[in-house]
Amino acid sequence: MSMDFLEAVEEQLVAATERGIKRRRWRRPLLWMQRLPLRAPTVGIAAGVGAALAASAIAATLTLPASKSKPKPVEPAAVTAGTGATVRSFTTAGTVPVGFQPVSFTAISEFSWWLLGTAPCNGHTCTAIVRTTDGGPQFTRIAAPPTTNVQNVRFGNEDDGYAFGQQLWSTVDGGRSWTHQQPGSIVNDLQIAGNYVYAIAYRHSQTHLMSSAIGTNNWTTLGGLGRGYLSGLWVQGSTVFINSGTHLLVSDNGGASFRRVGGTHRVSDCTYDGGPQALWALCSTGMAPDDILLSTNSGNTFTTAAQVPYGPIDSFAAATGTVAVASSQGPLYRSGNAGASWARVKAPSANWIYLGFTDATHGVAIGGFGKGGMQDSRLYYTTDGGVSYHRVMIGP
Repeated sequence: MSMDFLEAVEEQLVAATERGIKRRRWRRPLLWMQRLPLRAPTVGIAAGVGAALAASAIAATLTLPASKSKPKPVEPAAVTAGTGATVRSFTTAGTVPVGFQPVSFTAISEFSWWLLGTAPCNGHTCTAIVRTTDGGPQFTRIAAPPTTNVQNVRFGNEDDGYAFGQQLWSTVDGGRSWTHQQPGSIVNDLQIAGNYVYAIAYRHSQTHLMSSAIGTNNWTTLGGLGRGYLSGLWVQGSTVFINSGTHLLVSDNGGASFRRVGGTHRVSDCTYDGGPQALWALCSTGMAPDDILLSTNSGNTFTTAAQVPYGPIDSFAAATGTVAVASSQGPLYRSGNAGASWARVKAPSANWIYLGFTDATHGVAIGGFGKGGMQDSRLYYTTDGGVSYHRVMIGP
């Protein structure tokens, strides 16, 4: 198989991603080739997504810089991998690259955010990471891992971060340098809670839940999960929720042991958001409409929320036990009564690939705008619990 063929396949995958393929983040990935769901957070973003991926708390009076005309892109110097192949990545710090398209979001405070995305370089589409330390008015570029095989980013603090997808890379110095980790051939999901990081890795034709103290890259495999396909990772403090096949498992001790809880019963393809006492689930039955469910007893039982208009649902995030936002084929919808009803959000229609909240009022969304190959990815934020969203300008 020639390198020209592999590069052509990669170009097609990148182009498909930029066109804004509808990838619901709870779908099982095509493990060897697909660009993985954008969390986020989720955001994010991120990213993810649950949406453990943090969003930002932005002051309601924040004034954002005006848009500027786009100058000609400044192409970075070529970076050479050990094989001599050119790496398509912005591996040095600098200004936000022209044409930056965010796909994953993470934040550790009201003011410190990171976005992983892509931007044109040397005639190709390259990986880039930008960050802000003032809540959005100014962004700069940090060094990205020397690969295009990452589509999500998470940071646990100012220094320790992870970029993952078909590969896993970590930094302990705020992105000045990156190390390639190998807990599995593909990392389907990664979440950070406290001083630990958890990842669902695909290895030897099976999924495994891995854990490491952040900053150490000392990965261990967690047991007691059965042999089912692992998905729906959600972590808060020492509480870990995860799907194993058709069963929902929970750990109250950081993954040292797991027990089975009632779960959703009908479906296994779910992601989670919220908290143990108000745990939201977004589940697919394989056919539209998708289900949003809510548990108030740590996942033992769930009640079904009202249907979001014009499903299926593309992304979802919970702000509290009663407030959640979902995207449905373009518009955003919000429930303020624990899913009893949904109302249209004041925001433009888009291909919303990520939604996330950091508290009851502040959250973020990443959406694709336009049609076909002209789609543009943009960052939006809310300061009123998802009632309305406003655009954040990232770069030139």
